[in-house]
This record gives sequence, structure tokens and C-alpha cells, in this order.
Amino acid sequence: LKPSGLRPILARAASASPRAAAWRPGAMVNIPKSRNTYCRKCKKHQPHKVSQYKTGKKTGKAQGDRRYEKKQKGFGGQTKPVFHKKAKT
Repeated sequence: LKPSGLRPILARAASASPRAAAWRPGAMVNIPKSRNTYCRKCKKHQPHKVSQYKTGKKTGKAQGDRRYEKKQKGFGGQTKPVFHKKAKT
């Protein structure tokens, strides 16, 4: 076999599933560093720097948290549904 005869076969195998080729375990999602948004100072759309924020620590003082704790108190076991179905990956 000629080496040039193997290249198209390998190329077809790699391009058979574009999703499989792009997916890497543990790879971070690419997010643009800037975004075109409205500037109040300039009164027009201009590129602004953007960054990702992480969720802050829960204090447990929110109305829903207090209501849930009060409902859980005492006898009767679990009062709200607990989600068990995980995503199929």
C-alpha cells in the first residue's frame, strides 16, 4: 500500500463524528473575553470585558431556606422531594 492511500481513510474516520473529535474530558468551555454591550457613559454599544462569577456561599437566611427548615423540623421525615435522577452522560 502507498502511504497516500491511507490518508483519506484516516481523514474520513476522524471526521465521521465531529462532536466526538471536539469533545475532550475535563475540557473547559471557551467563553469570549469581551462582549458588545451598552455603555451608559458613551450612550452606545461598545465591547466590554466580561468574566465568569462563581455562586456565593449560602447563608441560610433566605425566605425559602427558613421555610424549608421550619417544615423539616419535628417528626414526619422528608417533606420535600429529593432529586435522584442524574443526567445521562
